[in-house]
Amino acid sequence: MLNLAEYRQRPALLADWLPWALLADSALVGGLAPMLGDQHLRVVSVRGFPTSTWPGLLDDLNRLGFAYRWSTRFLCLDKAEAEKELGRLRRQWFAKRKNVIALLRETIFQQESPLVDTDASNKAADAEAALQELGSDQVAFGYLTATVTVLDADPAVADEKLRMVERVIQGRGFVTIPETLNAVDAWLSSIPGNAYANVRQPIVSTLNLAHMMPVSAVWAGPEKNVHLDGPPLIVTRTDGATPFRLVTHIGDVGHTLVAGPTGMGKSVLLAMLALQFRRYGGSRIFAFDMGRSMRATVLGLGGEHYDLGADGGIAFQPLARIDSEGYRTWAAEWIEGRFLHEGVTVGPDEKAAIWSALGSLAGAPVEQRTMTGLSVLLQSNALRQALSPYVLGGAHGKLLDADRDRLGSGDVQGFEMEELMHSPAAVQAVLRYLFARFDARFDGAPTLLILDEAWLFLDEPSFAARIRQWLKTLRKKNVSVIFATQSLADIKDSTIAPAVIESCASRIFLPNPQATEPQIRTIYEGFGLNSRQIEIVATAQPKRDYYYQSRLGNRLFDLDLGPAALAFAGASTPQDQRDIDRVLTQAGAPGFAGTWLRHLGLDWAADLLPSSPAAASFLASQPLEVSP
Repeated sequence: MLNLAEYRQRPALLADWLPWALLADSALVGGLAPMLGDQHLRVVSVRGFPTSTWPGLLDDLNRLGFAYRWSTRFLCLDKAEAEKELGRLRRQWFAKRKNVIALLRETIFQQESPLVDTDASNKAADAEAALQELGSDQVAFGYLTATVTVLDADPAVADEKLRMVERVIQGRGFVTIPETLNAVDAWLSSIPGNAYANVRQPIVSTLNLAHMMPVSAVWAGPEKNVHLDGPPLIVTRTDGATPFRLVTHIGDVGHTLVAGPTGMGKSVLLAMLALQFRRYGGSRIFAFDMGRSMRATVLGLGGEHYDLGADGGIAFQPLARIDSEGYRTWAAEWIEGRFLHEGVTVGPDEKAAIWSALGSLAGAPVEQRTMTGLSVLLQSNALRQALSPYVLGGAHGKLLDADRDRLGSGDVQGFEMEELMHSPAAVQAVLRYLFARFDARFDGAPTLLILDEAWLFLDEPSFAARIRQWLKTLRKKNVSVIFATQSLADIKDSTIAPAVIESCASRIFLPNPQATEPQIRTIYEGFGLNSRQIEIVATAQPKRDYYYQSRLGNRLFDLDLGPAALAFAGASTPQDQRDIDRVLTQAGAPGFAGTWLRHLGLDWAADLLPSSPAAASFLASQPLEVSP
C-alpha cells in the first residue's frame, strides 16, 4: 500500500486541476439587461407583501404559458437574532408614528399630539404581534428573497414574459420590481447555495414562507401507463400550458366510472377511449353501445358492429358447447337464471331436470343444441312454459335460439343495445352469454370492456352478490371495465353501485350545472368529491370539459379533438347513421375508415392510412388532432 505521508507534496490550487471554465455551458454577460449565452435574462423580485397570505397564494404562476424559474431563498434566523431584528423594526416603526415637529410641540406644551401616522402605528403593532408569535414558538423568522427569472432569445419577448409574471404577482397584492442594476445579483440569488447575493431580503415568518413557496404544480398525469408498459391513453388539453396525460390504470386496476347527465359529451369520451386503447399492442375492445354512438368508431377500427335488436341480423346459440362439462355448468346456471326471471322457483328437482336435459342435448349434433332442443327434452310443462320466450316464436327466440352462432371473433366488437334495453330479461340473458364468450378470450392481452348504461340491467340480486369477485377476476385477466351512465339517480338507488364505485380506481365526471343542488350534491359527495370539486363539475363547459378523479390526482381536461378524431368519435346523429349506411354499401366494412374520411372531405387524413389490413388500427395510434 502506498503511504502518502512518506512523500512531500505541494498542495494543489483548485484552479490547477478543476476545469472551472467547463462547469458553465453558457457565458453570463452582465449589465442592466444581462444575457446568459444567447438568451436575454430578465429577473423580477418581490419587495413588498400583501396584508395577509394563504396557501397556494401564487399558484396562478403555474398557468403561465411559458417556462420560468421561480426561486425562493430563506435565510433562517435563530430565536435571539429574530427577537433582536423584530425589536429593531418595532422601535423603528414606533418612532415614525410622530414627526419631529409633533414631538417638539408635545415637549413645549406638555400635551400629546392627536395626529399619529396610523400606518407606522399599525406596522409597529404587527412587529409586536410577530414578537408574541415568536415567543410562543408558533413560527420562526428569516430573510426571504423571492425572484422569478425568464429567458428568451428575443429581448422584446423576454420583456413581455416579465410583464406577465409581474401582473400575476401584483394581482395578489405584492409589490415587485424588475431588476436592472441589481439584475445579476438577483439572478445569482436564485441559484442554490448562493446565500449572499441580492440585497432584497425582508424578514418574514415561516408561515408566510410556506404560503409563498412554489410547493404545488399543475398535475400533468402519469408519464406512461406502467401496467401496460406504453404511453398514456390520451394526452389532453387543460388550462394553462401543461397538458394532461390521461391514464385510466391505477396500478393494475383499469376499471373506470364515467358519470354525468345526458348531452354532456359521454359518447365522444367513450369513443376516444376506445380509439386510443388500440395503441397498446394486442389490445381488444368490447363495447356495449347506446344509440349507435360508437358505430363509426368500431367500424373505423376495422371491428364488428352488431345490432342486438329484433332485426339486427345477429343470433346466438348459447348451448353450442355444452359437450364440455365446464361450459355445461355455466349453461345450467344461465338456464336457471332465465327460469328465475320468469318467476319459476328453481329447487333441487328443477336443477336436476335442467342438468339431465343438458346432458342429453350434449350428445346431439352441434346444430341441434338449441333452446328449442332443450325445451323438447324438459319433462316439466312449467319449465317448458317458462322457457317459451327464449325459443323460436317467443319474444327473444330470434336472438337466442339459433342453430349457428353468428358472433365473430374480431379484436374490436361493438353491440348496439338501445332496442334490447326495452326488455330486462333479454338484456340479462344476452349479456350473461356474451360475457361467457368474452371470458374465453380473456387471455391476459390488454382488453377494454365498455358498458354504456347496460350495467344498470345487471342490477339483480344474483349478480350484485358477486360483482366484486367478477371485477377482481377481470382485473387479473388484464381487463379494464368502463361503467358509463347518464342517470345519477340510478347510481344512487342501485344495489351494485357501491361495488362498482369501490372497484373503479379512476372516475371521470361530465359537466353538470345541477351538481350544487342539495340532492345531486349528496350523490357526488358519495363519490368522494369535496365542495370545490363539485363546484368544478358544476361550472365545467358542457360537451368540452371532463373532470378526472383518482387517488393519484384530479384534473379538469378537454379532449381538444380535431376533425379526423371527431369524424369517428362524434358521428352519432341519425344523419350520421344514414351516411354510414351509404358508405358501408359503397365500400364495405374493410374499407370503411378511408372512405368515411373522404366522405367527410378529410382526404388528407385518409391519405395517412396505410394500405394494409391494419389501417384502422393504425389510425387509432396516430395523433388524430393534427390538422393538415
